[in-house]
Amino acid sequence: MSLFRIAQISDIHITLKQNETAEGIDVIANFNRILDQVVSWAPDLLVLTGDLCFTRNDVKAYEYVKGKLDKCGLDYIVMAGNHDKSAPLAKAFGYSMTGRDLYALRDIPGYRLIFGDSSRHRVSSPHLEQLRSDLQTALKPVLFIHHPPAKAGVPFMDRKYPLINMDQLQEVLYTYPGRVPVFCGHYHNEKEFSYGNLDIYMTPSTYFQISDQTRDFAISSRNIGWRSIELSGRIETEVHHINLP
Repeated sequence: MSLFRIAQISDIHITLKQNETAEGIDVIANFNRILDQVVSWAPDLLVLTGDLCFTRNDVKAYEYVKGKLDKCGLDYIVMAGNHDKSAPLAKAFGYSMTGRDLYALRDIPGYRLIFGDSSRHRVSSPHLEQLRSDLQTALKPVLFIHHPPAKAGVPFMDRKYPLINMDQLQEVLYTYPGRVPVFCGHYHNEKEFSYGNLDIYMTPSTYFQISDQTRDFAISSRNIGWRSIELSGRIETEVHHINLP
């Protein structure tokens, strides 16, 4: 089986307004640092797993990100997070909607890449049924979705902003007879853990990271990162960090 390389970037929270983001963090500079590293790695596909905007549904942020991605020369897919709205994002990037969901498939040798929509903090019933059908394949499924499909040991996010119907998503994913790798973001934290037949890979934000040691919100680090994924019959993945002053 040939090697297929994917780069994942998550939770970039772009704003073009000065002094809008917390802690004085330059989200545009952070995104560009990460994108430069990704371009140098030259993946077959770049996936942005949601939260393109700082302010919910900022069309100017979508336009900025699209301009940067179009110029970088990489094949890419952009997904919606809870800071986004699926329909305006789809319009900005020229994507088609599946009902109210921004849902897509891509089959590559040996694998079915599934790009889900949890932008409303839940996975819709039509989306779940489509996913159930799409898992009936001889190809190995790989799911990309903004929210982790299980509690992840980040107390603030687990308590305040989890995927509302994660049990329903789990039930559908459990219908697949093998392991299902899930690549996600949302929690602003880097973790890898298994839950049932799910191998869950959380990718850090390019904004800041949220502490997994405190019940209430706390920034644990301003360092940023992105994830490389190599599919070749097995999965090899690594988070690449950029330490900021």
